[in-house]
Amino acid sequence: MAEILDGSHEAENEFATYFLPRLRAFFRARTGQPGWIDDLTQETLLRSLEALRAGRLLDSERLGAFVLGIARNRCAEAFRQGARQPAASLDEAEALASSVHAPAEERLTVRKVMDALDSEDRRLLWLLLVEGYRPAEVSQMVRLSEEAIRQRKSRLLKRLAQALGIRPAPGSVTSEGGSATKKMDWDKEG
Repeated sequence: MAEILDGSHEAENEFATYFLPRLRAFFRARTGQPGWIDDLTQETLLRSLEALRAGRLLDSERLGAFVLGIARNRCAEAFRQGARQPAASLDEAEALASSVHAPAEERLTVRKVMDALDSEDRRLLWLLLVEGYRPAEVSQMVRLSEEAIRQRKSRLLKRLAQALGIRPAPGSVTSEGGSATKKMDWDKEG
Protein backbone atom coordinates (compact mmCIF):
# COMPACT_ATOMS: atom_id res chain seq x y z
CA MET A 1 0.00 0.00 0.00
CA ALA A 2 3.05 2.19 0.13
CA GLU A 3 2.76 2.56 -3.66
CA ILE A 4 -0.71 4.09 -3.32
CA LEU A 5 0.57 6.38 -0.59
CA ASP A 6 3.30 7.46 -3.01
CA GLY A 7 0.66 8.21 -5.70
CA SER A 8 1.24 5.28 -8.06
CA HIS A 9 -1.62 5.13 -10.58
CA GLU A 10 -0.67 1.57 -11.45
CA ALA A 11 -1.08 0.50 -7.80
CA GLU A 12 -4.43 2.30 -7.63
CA ASN A 13 -5.62 0.51 -10.79
CA GLU A 14 -4.49 -2.81 -9.33
CA PHE A 15 -6.37 -2.02 -6.10
CA ALA A 16 -9.54 -1.12 -8.02
CA THR A 17 -9.30 -4.21 -10.24
CA TYR A 18 -8.98 -6.45 -7.21
CA PHE A 19 -11.78 -4.91 -5.12
CA LEU A 20 -14.30 -3.99 -7.84
CA PRO A 21 -15.95 -7.43 -8.25
CA ARG A 22 -15.83 -8.08 -4.51
CA LEU A 23 -17.54 -4.78 -3.70
CA ARG A 24 -20.18 -5.30 -6.41
CA ALA A 25 -21.01 -8.72 -4.94
CA PHE A 26 -21.10 -7.23 -1.43
CA PHE A 27 -23.53 -4.46 -2.42
CA ARG A 28 -25.68 -6.77 -4.52
CA ALA A 29 -26.09 -9.13 -1.56
CA ARG A 30 -26.53 -6.38 1.02
CA THR A 31 -28.85 -3.95 -0.73
CA GLY A 32 -30.92 -5.85 -3.25
CA GLN A 33 -31.08 -2.49 -5.05
CA PRO A 34 -29.63 -2.93 -8.56
CA GLY A 35 -29.57 0.82 -9.13
CA TRP A 36 -27.31 1.34 -6.12
CA ILE A 37 -24.63 -1.26 -6.84
CA ASP A 38 -22.43 0.67 -9.28
CA ASP A 39 -22.71 3.96 -7.38
CA LEU A 40 -21.91 2.40 -4.01
CA THR A 41 -19.02 0.42 -5.48
CA GLN A 42 -17.46 3.49 -7.07
CA GLU A 43 -17.95 5.63 -3.98
CA THR A 44 -16.39 2.96 -1.79
CA LEU A 45 -13.40 2.61 -4.09
CA LEU A 46 -12.90 6.39 -4.10
CA ARG A 47 -13.24 6.69 -0.31
CA SER A 48 -10.87 3.78 0.18
CA LEU A 49 -8.27 5.28 -2.14
CA GLU A 50 -8.58 8.67 -0.45
CA ALA A 51 -8.09 7.06 2.94
CA LEU A 52 -5.09 5.06 1.70
CA ARG A 53 -3.52 8.18 0.15
CA ALA A 54 -4.00 9.98 3.47
CA GLY A 55 -2.23 7.13 5.29
CA ARG A 56 -5.23 6.07 7.40
CA LEU A 57 -4.54 2.34 7.00
CA LEU A 58 -2.37 1.44 9.99
CA ASP A 59 -1.88 -2.27 9.26
CA SER A 60 -1.50 -3.27 5.59
CA GLU A 61 -2.38 -6.88 6.52
CA ARG A 62 -5.92 -5.66 7.27
CA LEU A 63 -6.58 -4.00 3.90
CA GLY A 64 -9.61 -6.20 3.14
CA ALA A 65 -11.21 -5.43 6.50
CA PHE A 66 -10.43 -1.74 6.01
CA VAL A 67 -12.20 -1.62 2.63
CA LEU A 68 -15.08 -3.74 3.94
CA GLY A 69 -15.58 -1.30 6.82
CA ILE A 70 -15.83 1.58 4.36
CA ALA A 71 -18.30 -0.45 2.28
CA ARG A 72 -20.47 -1.20 5.32
CA ASN A 73 -20.53 2.47 6.28
CA ARG A 74 -21.43 3.52 2.75
CA CYS A 75 -24.19 0.89 2.66
CA ALA A 76 -25.65 2.17 5.94
CA GLU A 77 -25.54 5.74 4.61
CA ALA A 78 -27.36 4.68 1.44
CA PHE A 79 -30.13 3.01 3.43
CA ARG A 80 -30.52 6.07 5.64
CA GLN A 81 -30.72 8.32 2.59
CA GLY A 82 -33.11 5.92 0.85
CA ALA A 83 -35.39 5.86 3.88
CA ARG A 84 -35.73 9.63 3.68
CA GLN A 85 -36.73 9.48 0.02
CA PRO A 86 -40.31 8.39 -0.63
CA ALA A 87 -40.64 5.14 -2.53
CA ALA A 88 -42.76 5.00 -5.63
CA SER A 89 -46.36 4.36 -4.69
CA LEU A 90 -48.68 1.83 -6.25
CA ASP A 91 -50.58 4.76 -7.76
CA GLU A 92 -47.42 5.88 -9.56
CA ALA A 93 -46.85 2.35 -10.83
CA GLU A 94 -50.44 2.22 -12.04
CA ALA A 95 -49.98 5.55 -13.84
CA LEU A 96 -46.95 4.10 -15.59
CA ALA A 97 -48.94 1.03 -16.59
CA SER A 98 -51.71 3.21 -17.99
CA SER A 99 -49.17 5.02 -20.14
CA VAL A 100 -48.81 1.83 -22.16
CA HIS A 101 -52.58 1.89 -22.73
CA ALA A 102 -53.52 -1.21 -20.76
CA PRO A 103 -57.29 -1.41 -20.37
CA ALA A 104 -58.48 -0.05 -17.03
CA GLU A 105 -60.13 -3.35 -16.08
CA GLU A 106 -56.87 -5.26 -16.61
CA ARG A 107 -54.92 -2.72 -14.57
CA LEU A 108 -57.42 -3.01 -11.73
CA THR A 109 -57.22 -6.81 -11.84
CA VAL A 110 -53.41 -6.77 -11.83
CA ARG A 111 -53.45 -4.30 -8.96
CA LYS A 112 -55.78 -6.52 -6.91
CA VAL A 113 -53.63 -9.58 -7.54
CA MET A 114 -50.44 -7.68 -6.70
CA ASP A 115 -52.03 -6.29 -3.51
CA ALA A 116 -52.90 -9.84 -2.48
CA LEU A 117 -49.25 -10.96 -2.78
CA ASP A 118 -46.98 -10.66 0.20
CA SER A 119 -44.12 -8.18 -0.02
CA GLU A 120 -41.52 -10.90 -0.64
CA ASP A 121 -43.43 -12.22 -3.66
CA ARG A 122 -43.82 -8.68 -5.06
CA ARG A 123 -40.09 -8.16 -4.57
CA LEU A 124 -39.29 -11.43 -6.38
CA LEU A 125 -41.44 -10.43 -9.35
CA TRP A 126 -39.84 -6.99 -9.41
CA LEU A 127 -36.30 -8.37 -9.37
CA LEU A 128 -37.01 -11.03 -11.99
CA LEU A 129 -39.31 -9.22 -14.39
CA VAL A 130 -38.52 -5.54 -14.03
CA GLU A 131 -34.88 -5.46 -12.99
CA GLY A 132 -34.03 -8.47 -15.14
CA TYR A 133 -32.06 -10.50 -12.61
CA ARG A 134 -31.63 -14.21 -13.21
CA PRO A 135 -33.00 -16.68 -10.64
CA ALA A 136 -29.44 -17.54 -9.55
CA GLU A 137 -28.75 -13.88 -8.74
CA VAL A 138 -32.06 -13.43 -6.93
CA SER A 139 -31.44 -16.59 -4.89
CA GLN A 140 -28.32 -14.97 -3.44
CA MET A 141 -30.19 -11.77 -2.61
CA VAL A 142 -33.08 -13.41 -0.77
CA ARG A 143 -31.24 -16.50 0.48
CA LEU A 144 -33.49 -19.09 -1.17
CA SER A 145 -32.38 -21.81 -3.54
CA GLU A 146 -32.40 -21.11 -7.25
CA GLU A 147 -35.00 -23.84 -7.74
CA ALA A 148 -37.26 -22.28 -5.10
CA ILE A 149 -37.01 -18.95 -6.94
CA ARG A 150 -37.96 -20.61 -10.22
CA GLN A 151 -40.93 -22.40 -8.64
CA ARG A 152 -42.21 -19.25 -6.95
CA LYS A 153 -41.86 -17.26 -10.17
CA SER A 154 -43.83 -19.92 -12.05
CA ARG A 155 -46.61 -19.99 -9.44
CA LEU A 156 -46.82 -16.20 -9.29
CA LEU A 157 -47.03 -15.87 -13.07
CA LYS A 158 -49.74 -18.51 -13.18
CA ARG A 159 -51.74 -16.60 -10.56
CA LEU A 160 -51.42 -13.40 -12.57
CA ALA A 161 -52.34 -15.18 -15.80
CA GLN A 162 -55.41 -16.79 -14.21
CA ALA A 163 -56.55 -13.46 -12.76
CA LEU A 164 -56.29 -11.87 -16.20
CA GLY A 165 -58.08 -14.75 -17.90
CA ILE A 166 -54.99 -15.84 -19.81
CA ARG A 167 -54.72 -19.53 -20.44
CA PRO A 168 -52.15 -21.74 -22.16
CA ALA A 169 -52.58 -21.98 -25.93
CA PRO A 170 -53.99 -25.29 -27.17
CA GLY A 171 -51.20 -27.81 -27.60
CA SER A 172 -48.66 -25.79 -25.62
CA VAL A 173 -46.72 -27.19 -22.72
CA THR A 174 -47.86 -26.44 -19.18
CA SER A 175 -46.42 -27.44 -15.86
CA GLU A 176 -49.02 -30.21 -15.74
CA GLY A 177 -48.14 -31.33 -19.29
CA GLY A 178 -45.98 -34.20 -20.32
CA SER A 179 -43.10 -32.48 -22.12
CA ALA A 180 -39.68 -31.45 -20.90
CA THR A 181 -39.94 -28.09 -22.70
CA LYS A 182 -40.07 -25.24 -20.22
CA LYS A 183 -41.28 -22.51 -22.57
CA MET A 184 -44.96 -21.67 -22.36
CA ASP A 185 -46.93 -19.81 -25.01
CA TRP A 186 -49.81 -17.76 -23.68
CA ASP A 187 -52.79 -16.55 -25.64
CA LYS A 188 -55.52 -14.26 -24.44
CA GLU A 189 -58.73 -16.13 -23.80
CA GLY A 190 -61.70 -15.03 -25.70
